[in-house]
Amino acid sequence: MNYKKAIKQIILAPLFLLVVTPFSAQISTQNLSGKNINTITTAVPFLLISPDSRSGAMGDVGVAIKPDANSTYWNPAKLAFIDDSKDMGFSMSYSPWLRALVNDINLAYLTGYKKLDRNSAVGVSLRYFSLGNITFTDNFGTTIRDFKPNEFSLDVCYSRKLSSNFGAGLSARYIYSNLTGGTNVGGADTKPGQSVATDLSMYYVTNEFKIADKKSDVSIGMNISNIGAKMAYTENADRDFIPTNLRLGTALNMEIDDFNEFTFSIDANKLLVPTQPVFALNSNGATIPSNSNGTGYEFFQEEILT
Repeated sequence: MNYKKAIKQIILAPLFLLVVTPFSAQISTQNLSGKNINTITTAVPFLLISPDSRSGAMGDVGVAIKPDANSTYWNPAKLAFIDDSKDMGFSMSYSPWLRALVNDINLAYLTGYKKLDRNSAVGVSLRYFSLGNITFTDNFGTTIRDFKPNEFSLDVCYSRKLSSNFGAGLSARYIYSNLTGGTNVGGADTKPGQSVATDLSMYYVTNEFKIADKKSDVSIGMNISNIGAKMAYTENADRDFIPTNLRLGTALNMEIDDFNEFTFSIDANKLLVPTQPVFALNSNGATIPSNSNGTGYEFFQEEILT
């Protein structure tokens, strides 16, 4: 058995569920109890993958830590607080994703910023996610074609200080996701998914104070990312939510000497997309019918007259 192919199929399975046209199916009584895990599935989940090594090594915290070029992803509002002596900068990273399992899935990230003046800055970034080579087959196992699914996002952001301690940021994002290369999937012709989104962010940092005679500061950050249009991979399928996410965090920075400092940080995340409804049985013991209303799901209630 080709375990690499199996791993890719497991990774891509939730994504292909978004591609094919939805079909009606029976729902078991066990699924109606509400005790099973109700997984939230969105399009383009790569937008939530940490793109840089610094925050990745810190457990994916980044909304409130000290600003750098990678702030375009974590919190664009921080860009205006970068030291004025660092007029511009850039960061580049390449992550072989799940390298211990497969060797051709990777995430590439390029970002940069430019200070416009002491109170404002702009930034740009590009994220490219490659899922390696995938062999498409029909129901009989006959090879249809080989294809390399890929996704990317292109961002432009603006950050401005509203006071010496508080700032806000705004990002615009174009998202492109090509999972099938136009291959017919589930009887439906597919196309690349496309969407646009924005980020709204804020950042606050205290004036320096001392802890055990060491210069310190506390910062608080907030970023609502991927606020945007839903996307679809076929003409007749429901459009799916992109992963709108609320990130809140705080960080304590303590300078040890001219070359070292301690940072204690914590982030909290909340995915801002609807959870799938829990279906119920009607008076005849049948499942209440479902229908699409543009959000992907529609709730139905039934009054039982006695």
